[in-house]
Amino acid sequence: MSQILTAVSVVLSMFLVGCASGPPTAEEFAKADYGTPITQQAGQDKAQGWLKGVLKDPSSAQYDWGTVQQGWARTAPIEGGKLIFGYRLDAKINARNSFGGYNGYKPYLFIFKNGELDGVWGEQVLGSGYSATSYMGRLK
Repeated sequence: MSQILTAVSVVLSMFLVGCASGPPTAEEFAKADYGTPITQQAGQDKAQGWLKGVLKDPSSAQYDWGTVQQGWARTAPIEGGKLIFGYRLDAKINARNSFGGYNGYKPYLFIFKNGELDGVWGEQVLGSGYSATSYMGRLK
């Protein structure tokens, strides 16, 4: 029975990840509204402010920031697979967990629209052990 559940979980996760990760079409890019730009420092500050509310030990966080640039993300199919255009900031963040140890750098994606944080995606894991599948899930 657990093998069947594992197989169903893997197939479902591949379906969800595949549907949610399709790039925009040329027509969608042509209609894209990115909003007003945000500076690198303002983007990092807003991202850190959000992370302070979700990390176990925000003061221990180590950041590897990407560059703020025009970009996009897509919501999961259960949210309608909606495209979100804005200014994108990719980051890798390492912070202490509940046991005081570092988790290792985890990927995050922040989307800003008109200077405000419009969406956050982070690494999520579906399943466990050999059947675990990681994907970028929406956190905000």
